[in-house]
Amino acid sequence: MQRPVLSSPSVTSFAELSCSPLFRQQWSSLYEALQDSRPQRRKLMRLYIEQMRQGERPVLAGDHTIWARPYATTLQERTYEHQVAMLGNRPVGVGQGWSTLAWIPESGTSWALPLRHERITSFESSISKAAWQLQQVCQVLSIRAISLWDSEYGCARFVLATADITCDKLMRLRSNRCFWTTPPTYSGRGRPRVHGDKFKLSDPATWHCPDQQSEVDDPKQGRLRLRCWQGMHFRRLYSFLCKRSK
Repeated sequence: MQRPVLSSPSVTSFAELSCSPLFRQQWSSLYEALQDSRPQRRKLMRLYIEQMRQGERPVLAGDHTIWARPYATTLQERTYEHQVAMLGNRPVGVGQGWSTLAWIPESGTSWALPLRHERITSFESSISKAAWQLQQVCQVLSIRAISLWDSEYGCARFVLATADITCDKLMRLRSNRCFWTTPPTYSGRGRPRVHGDKFKLSDPATWHCPDQQSEVDDPKQGRLRLRCWQGMHFRRLYSFLCKRSK
């Protein structure tokens, strides 16, 4: 299979490799070789990590994509997956979901090295799969990494699933996300409050004064204002944080 791949200037489909004059086997052996191959993913991951620059803090990025197969009715493990609405304004498609965790070596480029790229089965979720992949990678790294995640992972479920993983996480949040401040001190009357004041990202009236703020000039984005609120939590996370603090 290597000769057809290396000698073909462009390959539009996998079956096209069997039409190469350098392909000496029967056309069915192409799919049999793909079916019988079982690459050792953990060894490949370790090999990829060895290519990373040493001494620098690695930057990882996770994502969930869909391989749309709406007409493959006999394909096993088809699930409903969220996709970018392009045709017909259909944000949900039928196919197979894939989870990827890649190393981002440089900023400003689209080049990345996938460390884990695996299908999300019907008994898994994108959250559980991404958390498992992050754990597999971080336990091999010698330096604490920082990981970047889309708004799909900016939720309490992902924070809980990755709480014990040695990695910092920077997540994009949906514009309608809500957070709560630390509850005030118990006054001695009634039931103690579990949450403080509500902080809704889409409602500036619920914002209190930030704990830190700064303004910087970016050559591409112009003037940027950065604001930081500390002590905020998801509604589902407060009981978990209380248990960890004890």
